[in-house]
Amino acid sequence: MRAQDAPFLARALLTSVYAREAAWEFVKANWATLERQFPAKSGIRRMCEGITALATPALEVDVREFFTSRQITLGGKTLEQYLEQLHVAIVFREREGPTFETYLARRFLR
Repeated sequence: MRAQDAPFLARALLTSVYAREAAWEFVKANWATLERQFPAKSGIRRMCEGITALATPALEVDVREFFTSRQITLGGKTLEQYLEQLHVAIVFREREGPTFETYLARRFLR
């Protein structure tokens, strides 16, 4: 795999329901290496876009603590926007999740 493609793979894993927790743990454990190996800031920025899918309250706390405890900038308000998108996803999931589950149960589990 080419180095410039790795951030896209990392982002895909962060957005996967099946891999997101493991991918997030990997990113945290290997942050310094990833910063050195990914080309320019654009690679890190693309990878970090995946944090918007870590949509559980516990993961949100962990993500915020991770980025707050380091001097990480992604250019402009990018990180701030990713964190806001993450929070919106969590609020939406909490608000609409039960209704959606009811709909699916009625529609498909007759």
